[in-house]
Amino acid sequence: MNSQRVTRMLCAVGLAFLTSLTFAGVSMARECKSDPIVAEGEPALSRDLGAYQNSLFAWRRAVADKAGSEFNSWRYADARAVDCKQVSTPKGERWVCKRTAIPCKDTLSTVLSGDKLAKYTCKNDPVSSYGRREATEAKAIEQAKWAWRIDVRKTYDATWAKWDSATGTDHDCRKLGAKYQCVSVGTPCKGK
Repeated sequence: MNSQRVTRMLCAVGLAFLTSLTFAGVSMARECKSDPIVAEGEPALSRDLGAYQNSLFAWRRAVADKAGSEFNSWRYADARAVDCKQVSTPKGERWVCKRTAIPCKDTLSTVLSGDKLAKYTCKNDPVSSYGRREATEAKAIEQAKWAWRIDVRKTYDATWAKWDSATGTDHDCRKLGAKYQCVSVGTPCKGK
């Protein structure tokens, strides 16, 4: 009789746990816009180190203008696509990339930006940096953040070079051959 009670109790606890997970998933559902936003970056000599990055900035600006800055994180967007091609310009052949994606709200950074506005002083312009190519996407993201910290130190000083204090952070990775390369972007901030 005791084993039946224990079994029923474990079943009830398991059912309660599954129910809580279901409700948590519903309450944490991402908020996305219904239509994709398309943006084309400025022409550049290099597809990988110029045009690709330019299209990220163009897409983020277009989304911020149309949907608000809480939606302009590329890594949280749905149905992401990047199309790059060579075009003729008055300055010669250049690369242009066009990004298309459905913007989704980055809830975590929205919450943190409110705190950051009260507790931090931020620069006006974001800084972007490419990291070196790595075997995994996670390592490539860390390399891009490391490069961002170096670039911020060069532009400002070490007190601004903390990724966790930056606002409007985003990164975008792509596979080049067998390795990944990422670009990180964020506006440097430091405590008041």
